[in-house]
Amino acid sequence: MMNSSSIKRFALLVIPAILIPLVFTFDVIRSAVEFDNASSTILREIFVIGSFTLIGLYIEKRRSSMQHNAPREIGRVFFAVLISLFILAVSTVIQPHQVSGGNSFRIHQSALVLLASTLVTLVLGVLTLYLLFVIHDLVLFKRRKTTWRYYIIYLLLLFAACAADFPSLLPEENILASIFFSLAMLFIVVNSFKQNWIMYLSRREKKYSIIYSILLFIGLVLMDIYLVSGSASNNALIAYSRPLHTFIRLNAFFGTIYFGVTFISTLFHLPTAEVFERKQSELISLHNLSRLVTQVFDFNDLLNTVTQMTSEVCGARSVWLELFSMDENSGEMTVEVAAKRNISQEDIDLLAADDGTQLQRYLMDSHKALLIEDLWSDRRTKHLKKSGFARGSLLTVPLLSHGKLIGVLHATKDFQNAFDQDDIDVMTTFADHVSIAIENSRLISKSIERERLHQEMMVAQRMQKRLLPQSLPDLPEAEFAAVSESSLEVGGDYYDLIALPDDRIGIVVGDVSGKGVSAAFYMAEVKGIVMTLSKICKTPHQLLSRANDTLMETLEKNMFISAIYGVLDVRNATLTMARAGHCPVIYISRQSAELIRSTGIGLGLTGRDQFEKATEERTIHLQPGDICIFYTDGITESRNADMEEYGYDRLVEIAKTCTGCTVHEMKEKILQSVRTFIGLGTYNDDVTLIVLKWNGTR
Repeated sequence: MMNSSSIKRFALLVIPAILIPLVFTFDVIRSAVEFDNASSTILREIFVIGSFTLIGLYIEKRRSSMQHNAPREIGRVFFAVLISLFILAVSTVIQPHQVSGGNSFRIHQSALVLLASTLVTLVLGVLTLYLLFVIHDLVLFKRRKTTWRYYIIYLLLLFAACAADFPSLLPEENILASIFFSLAMLFIVVNSFKQNWIMYLSRREKKYSIIYSILLFIGLVLMDIYLVSGSASNNALIAYSRPLHTFIRLNAFFGTIYFGVTFISTLFHLPTAEVFERKQSELISLHNLSRLVTQVFDFNDLLNTVTQMTSEVCGARSVWLELFSMDENSGEMTVEVAAKRNISQEDIDLLAADDGTQLQRYLMDSHKALLIEDLWSDRRTKHLKKSGFARGSLLTVPLLSHGKLIGVLHATKDFQNAFDQDDIDVMTTFADHVSIAIENSRLISKSIERERLHQEMMVAQRMQKRLLPQSLPDLPEAEFAAVSESSLEVGGDYYDLIALPDDRIGIVVGDVSGKGVSAAFYMAEVKGIVMTLSKICKTPHQLLSRANDTLMETLEKNMFISAIYGVLDVRNATLTMARAGHCPVIYISRQSAELIRSTGIGLGLTGRDQFEKATEERTIHLQPGDICIFYTDGITESRNADMEEYGYDRLVEIAKTCTGCTVHEMKEKILQSVRTFIGLGTYNDDVTLIVLKWNGTR
């Protein structure tokens, strides 16, 4: 099933296929009965003009779906002209009589002659329509405003000249037709110099254009001679349609002059073809290089492509690219040949021998391209003559990133003074792209490494959270609420609620000095120690003492751990605690709120004797409604924008306002108070909080 576009093209052919035979039939009848009627003549002319208008629309639609290449289009026009000339020659042979044009339409009585005249008109009309469309594309290639204006003026004059020859509208020999014709010829000459498309042809395309344009020029000259001659077939064409004859003649003249100018212009542009091809190659190379820069995952492919493009665009004999890296420990710079083309590693090493290091020093100091016109005579490379290195030129361009030299792009040619400014510009551009690619590659590598570390930290965070209690004791005598949040992915805070024999609950909160990964490792170690000792030790004092003995052997010298360990005796309603340099517990009873400041020093700071002497154990007898709050210094030492600490007083005050709340409500109110105080979405330090509320024994 045909689509709408196909139907339109089909109609553009069918209608002229009906109208042209009607005109031919009309001509045969008129020739036979010899009648002359002005209205019928005008109607016939309208049919002819309408038919060729539709044919022109069909040609344009067909051409719009084709790829246009100037030399190929000129070649097609030439072969069309060749076929047309052959048809004209045959037509001239079979025309035995002459036909006179004019207002009184006279025609041969032979139907064969009428058919030949119709065929010649159809062939020349279609040819000149196609010729006009081709010239239209060439004239308006990369057009300017004035170019379009001149071309439109020509079209208007073309149609005016044809209209002036329309039968029964103006006298047969009228001065107006001659004026329009002359002005159209003037603008044909003006438009014939619009040859911008020639500059964008390759050398090969220019050669084809020269051949086709001169052949087409000769063919169109022969056609022009035919159109101005008094041959019988030309007179038959005039008799068939004077406006159409004018249209054919003007467009044939246009083609003759335009392609004559094309031949001369292309001939003069031929020596510049190499320059254009080089510029075109540079643009293509830069486009490909820009595309590869975004694909820095294949970095080696990029470097190899750069050396290949440099070799092709600059015509270099050999190209190689060196990358520099600085050893952070020794401060020495190492040079790596990242890519090379048509040169061995031995030759590269030979170039860097003796005084070859001067090249690197020059580039590091100046950050400018270095051009050596003769490798054998330049003082920096004269050692190459003795070494048998081929004579020629060397161009070296630095690769810069943030003002630092990160590499060098080298190229050599076989003869002296071989590099010009274009070569320097091209290689500098290539070097800039490589620098961007190297920087992108390094950034992506760092990004991938950061992402890998982030994923590992997320795993560590999940593992650390698994070390914390997954559920809290569910007792009618006591309620618990707890939370621990790290300022980084992992932290050094630790808490636990351990079920002990005889209806006892071990409560521990610890804080490793420092933050991050190292603190998290020590936190895991402390958990293991506490879990083990809680099954053995009877009192908090004993547990902290033995934990201190263990940690003294494993902690680094600049590390310590503060901790508090308490045992809740559910049967006896007591809480016994010992503190190792940790924050004091907040104890809120019906009568008062106080900080339980039992003495003690941090784990891992001193030996057993001093630790046991300094560590005090204290017991609280709990009453229903009493509240105990365990926490780390991430709460009390949180600072606001004015560097003011949250402090113990604020913590005690907010806790006193929450005595009627549940433990979970109290926990959330304390955390919200800290967040509001610091005015940030995150804490300054790791934060841990346990709220214990005693309900009383059963």
